[in-house]
Formats: sequence, structure tokens, C-alpha cells
Amino acid sequence: MAESAAHFTATLEAKPSIFEVIAQSSLNSTLHPALQKVAMVLASINPKRFNWLSEYYEEVFFVLNGIIQHHYLRTKNASFSEYFYGLQRISCNSDTKLSDYHKKVSLVFLIVLPYLKRKLEEKIQIYRIENAEGSIQTNVKGVCKRAILVSHSFFEIFLNSWTLIQYLRYMSDQSEFQLPFLQILKLKLVYSNELQDDSGFWSALFRGQLSFSELSKGFIQNTALSFLELSAFFIQFLQVWNQERPNYNFSALPVVPPPPPDNKAENYKGRCPICLQNWKIPTVLPVSGYVFCFPCIIRHLREHQCCPVTNLPAKPLDVIRLYDNAE
Repeated sequence: MAESAAHFTATLEAKPSIFEVIAQSSLNSTLHPALQKVAMVLASINPKRFNWLSEYYEEVFFVLNGIIQHHYLRTKNASFSEYFYGLQRISCNSDTKLSDYHKKVSLVFLIVLPYLKRKLEEKIQIYRIENAEGSIQTNVKGVCKRAILVSHSFFEIFLNSWTLIQYLRYMSDQSEFQLPFLQILKLKLVYSNELQDDSGFWSALFRGQLSFSELSKGFIQNTALSFLELSAFFIQFLQVWNQERPNYNFSALPVVPPPPPDNKAENYKGRCPICLQNWKIPTVLPVSGYVFCFPCIIRHLREHQCCPVTNLPAKPLDVIRLYDNAE
């Protein structure tokens, strides 16, 4: 009886909770916007040197994310966010570590598909703005854009519903797969048994049991990984902090003086700085304050990812439509 009870308890402990699964998914989706903020700040501080970082951020993140995820899949049999919460992936058929095939396919789901999804959603947002402004034409291209908008909405509903159903099935013990893509790959998440071994470097270091050769060999790798994991914890902390304090007392904030007027603005009074004509669907770019024609600024930002007057980094989704009494 005691042996059976111990085995039953161990089985229950080996099953991650739904909160851990959701938390690791949240961390994985938080890394992209957090690092994007850093890239935007650098590009705003020094546009000449770091503007490329804002323009090609998706590609830079694709490479960095690929290096990180490949390392954790190869050494820990888990993604970075999964290992951060003490989880790892195993095959549901044999309960063994990941095969080379599963690691390669996991990289596709962790890196390639999210990259393509973000690129598609950026296009979708632009199409939605164009549709709201009535600038989508009735030709074949315009019909395709509207079809893409409708298809994307149905796909989002389907994917979110599938994820919710999978959560409910996992919590009710009707499925061993926590997420839809894990069900496709025939993989499941379990608690990792290697976490205690990974702390051996730091434990031995503080106990003074490391030789110089072992210290130099493991310092760079362990320091980099520890910094990465601490950064992830800090990002999670900031996310929770902002959720707990959604309201701010703006009267307590210091008053920031307005920036000095730009001499270039005198040349564009009532005109678009790109086409030099009167505004058609006036649209402001908040990063610089200049007003453009909606088609002109959208076309320019798609190609150059910066303000055409100040060269400050910007994207098509940053524009704001202006409504005046003349229209």
C-alpha cells in the first residue's frame, strides 16, 4: 500500500500545473516586445548608429532567439522559457528525451513560425488601418486584402479556441498534451530532473572547490546563461508590477518642457513633407510630430522604417489619423 501511494504521489508531482504552462508561454511571448523596447530606445538615442536595429529588429531577434532556443533544446531538452520554469519536453510515445527530429521540428515551432506570424500580423494591421480609412480599392488586390483580414480573424478564433480546449482537457486529465503545438509534435512537458545538477558550478565556486581550469571553462557559459535567466525574471517582474499598478498619478510626474521647434517645419506648412501637396487623409507621426498624407507616410515607412524628415525610427503602425473640421 505504501509503495503504491508513493508511486501515485510521484506521478502527480511529475505533472506540471496549468499555471506553470501558462507562465512559460507568457514569458516566451514577453521576450520579443521587451527586447524591442531596448532596440527602439537605442535607435531613438542615436538614429545614425542604431536605426538599422529598429529596421531589422525582427531579423536580429530571429537570430538571437534561434541561438538561445537551439542551445536549450540541445542541452536541456526544453525551450528557454520551459527550462526557466523547470520543465522539459519528452516524447509521449517512449517517455524519452527529444530526438534530433523533434529538436529540429521544435525549432521551427519556436522560431520560424512565430517570426512568420509577426510578419503577417504587421501586414494585417496595415490592412486594417487602410480598411478603416477607406483606402482599400475595389480591384483584385483590394479584394485579396479583405479576404486576408477575414481569414486571419477566423484563424485567430480557431487557434484561441483550440488552446482553451486543450487547457481544459489537460486539467481534466483527458489529454497529456498541454498545448496545441505539443499535441501536433506528440510531445509533453514534465518536470526537469537536471536542475539540481546545473547549480553545481555556482555551488562549487562559492565553496572554493573549483580549479582555475574549471573556472575559466565554465565561467563564460554559466555567467551568460545566468544573466539571461535573471533578465527573464526581471522582465516578468516588470510585467506583474505594471499589471498591479495600472493607474498612475500624472500630477506627481515632473513637467517635461516641449522640444524646441524644428526649423524644417517652416517649409511644410499645411503640406505633406513627402509629396509637397495639401494633406490627403492627414496623418501624424508621433515620433517627430510631422503630418503627412496617409498613403505617403505608409508607403515610406514600409520601405525605410524611419521618419522622412528627422530619420527617427518608426513603423507603419505608429501613425495616428487626424480628423479636422475641413473634412
